Amino acid sequence: MNEQFLSYLWKFRLIKADLKTASGDPLTILHPGDQNSNSGPDFFNARVRIGNTTWAGNVEIHVNASDWYRHGHQTDQAYDNTILHVVHEPDIGVTRQNGDPIPTLVLKDQYTGQIFAQYESMMHNQQWIPCYNQLKECADSHFTLWAPSLAMERLLYKSHAIKALWESCGHDWEVAFYRHLAQSFGFRINGLPFELLAKSIPLKILRQLGERQLQTEALFYGQAGMLSDDFSDDYPKALLKEYRFLYDKYHLTPIQGSTWKFLRLRPTNFPTIRISQFVAFLLQSHTQFFRMLDFGSCSEAEDSLTTQASEYWDTHYLFDKIASFQPKFIGSNSINLLIINGLVPFMFFYGLVKDQLAHKEKALNFLEQLPGECNSEIIHWESAGLACLNAMQTQALLHLKRFYCDKRQCLECRIGSLLLSKHI
Repeated sequence: MNEQFLSYLWKFRLIKADLKTASGDPLTILHPGDQNSNSGPDFFNARVRIGNTTWAGNVEIHVNASDWYRHGHQTDQAYDNTILHVVHEPDIGVTRQNGDPIPTLVLKDQYTGQIFAQYESMMHNQQWIPCYNQLKECADSHFTLWAPSLAMERLLYKSHAIKALWESCGHDWEVAFYRHLAQSFGFRINGLPFELLAKSIPLKILRQLGERQLQTEALFYGQAGMLSDDFSDDYPKALLKEYRFLYDKYHLTPIQGSTWKFLRLRPTNFPTIRISQFVAFLLQSHTQFFRMLDFGSCSEAEDSLTTQASEYWDTHYLFDKIASFQPKFIGSNSINLLIINGLVPFMFFYGLVKDQLAHKEKALNFLEQLPGECNSEIIHWESAGLACLNAMQTQALLHLKRFYCDKRQCLECRIGSLLLSKHI
């Protein structure tokens, strides 16, 4: 038994209707109150009727009544307005600081054994998610209705990291967007190296270089630690020559080349290819990233991010290693991921800071317009019984797994609550 389960029973009134206090007085729950996630009583602004008297105030919940003293509530003024002590075991009487007794409701034997058995089963289930076996019992409509809120929660969570980046950039929106989008071009495997790379190349230098492709690529590959004196192909030799000039001119410090990861990546996802595609994006956007926040549709964003690596990479994946001819366009799936993980979170964060509802709504609308991601986690959800129609729903499921399922927050989950309610 734990307080979380008892709070769940109290919050949703999943207990018998004919209640009495520990002293035998009739008890009616008029309103369970507002659950408090911070310090202080568990529920604020509750209303109960005890006997013929209606009380309004706070409710505190414990497994054992003696936890009141173990937690030090008897000396805390925040608990003086407690009108009801809800416990599982009434092992001791509880009083306020002035000595007045606090009415007690004992929940033991006031709920069905099936609901606790189902809860215990979910808490100790070792499958991929606690309700894996029961998920098919939940209609898709319940998730569909909850998905926008979950997607919003995920965007709020991502906003914390973007806020830290924005603050580290001196609240410069353009620089922050440039570095955030660079990180997105690294995707999951090379996100950090790309972020470090962009940080090592000030935006003002890029704008000074203008549309000079060779110099811009030289700057990126050199700062990425990927250039050396050992190359035999003309292209990397030219890059190295340009980079040495830029290195001296701007007093640059490259990142470690060993930072980049190639292992287990498809060759088309190698960082050598992604860097060239990112440079192509920079050149065609004229480094005016911020205008992307004003795109009216996903198709505009997709057009902006549709780029091709430079001609050398048509026949290479690595420097000096020839490969069969294949132009290296950035694929539609990758573009979708750049919008989902790059553009949309930044657009939402901008709307959050500027208090602009339009940008926040547009971020969610973009997710709704895009097809959902296809990864191992989404495949697991589909096998469990939840299929997704768009990126808003897949983002919702990714958030649900990390912050509810993995943390066993089944009582805070609408799906978990629905499954438990079947056993009342």
